[in-house]
Amino acid sequence: MDNVVKRHLRGEGRLWSVFWIWGVLGSWILFGVFYAALQAIGITWTLFFASAVVMLPYTTWILTSVWMCARNVGNPMWGDAARFLTFIWALNVGAVGGWMLSGLVLS
Repeated sequence: MDNVVKRHLRGEGRLWSVFWIWGVLGSWILFGVFYAALQAIGITWTLFFASAVVMLPYTTWILTSVWMCARNVGNPMWGDAARFLTFIWALNVGAVGGWMLSGLVLS
């Protein structure tokens, strides 16, 4: 696993694998886990911190890796599209984190 992480951070991985497998599929799985916990116990400081401890490093790795691997494609348009979607993804992470934090503060 360590080699996969480092290889993608250096921009040596294939864009499709870091984007679709690690990014999209991995994020859906993690979202499902945290959403199930949210539905089961509600929003708590423990859940907020647990999700932050897992999601911040994971998301940082994915965003950086997609950006770095964006040129590893036959058609540069796909790399540009991946970088644009990565920027939108980063905004979404901030919005979701803010939403969770506001739910904690207001409750």
